[in-house]
Amino acid sequence: MTPFDLLYPVRGGAVPLDHGYALFSALCARVPALHGRADLGVFTLRGERAEGAALHLGRGTLRLRCSPELVPLLLPLTSAPLNVAGREVVLGPPVLRALEPSPSLHARLVTFKHALDAASFLRGVSRALGALACDARPLLGRRRVVRIQGRRVVGYALELHGLTGEDSLRVQARGLGGRRHMGCGLFLPPRPAVRGVIPLHEAFANAA
Repeated sequence: MTPFDLLYPVRGGAVPLDHGYALFSALCARVPALHGRADLGVFTLRGERAEGAALHLGRGTLRLRCSPELVPLLLPLTSAPLNVAGREVVLGPPVLRALEPSPSLHARLVTFKHALDAASFLRGVSRALGALACDARPLLGRRRVVRIQGRRVVGYALELHGLTGEDSLRVQARGLGGRRHMGCGLFLPPRPAVRGVIPLHEAFANAA
């Protein structure tokens, strides 16, 4: 089934800028069944501003990309405080956003095993696009290093251009590379449209 995004409003203070692993750990502490789910992607938190190594949330956003069958597991996250690297974060009621095709997509961070430089990374991109039977023009962005379970993981920001509508949806649904539970390999259109936002209770009432 086609995945979609759940967008939770977030209230909280400052969390580490590099918080992908801590965020997924916090989610699993609340919902242990999320461990090992291949149909879940967890974007890093979106906040008001970044200063130094901290992201100030204020009124931020958590985006989860998931299959419809995961929704019953995710709904209890509403109003449940999460401990993200020792900082409390509280989620509000989510809204649903359908994936929309776009000729261009971007990901904040994509990682491949043993891809430590631009050349090996682009080879990984080519292999991953081939596995999805997608044709796109990749544009390499900023090199980033994150820590996952104490290990340094190297990746790059990535843009994909020249996608067909079908290929765009496939890339968004499947992602590229690994560590999609920790904010890696997840793609969005450059400027996500707001017309796909539906209150979650309305979406499921209409489907009933």
